[in-house]
Amino acid sequence: LRRISPLFHADKIKSPLLVIQGANDPRVLKVESDEIVEKVRNNGVEVEYLVFDDEGHGFRKKKNQIQANDAVVEFLKKHL
Repeated sequence: LRRISPLFHADKIKSPLLVIQGANDPRVLKVESDEIVEKVRNNGVEVEYLVFDDEGHGFRKKKNQIQANDAVVEFLKKHL
């Protein structure tokens, strides 16, 4: 896993990054997202980080789905 984990290759990430995380995600722990965001930012790369405190893996609440989709659209408009 270490070989393919983005966390151990954060220095190779050079493009802007968008991370959208559910704080209650049992598959991708928030602390793991916190770590990759910090490492990539420390390398001088722009990172947008959106955390939903009331979601897990995948977003069930309509308002959060809309906000996440809007964030993706804005990120792509800004960086493509």
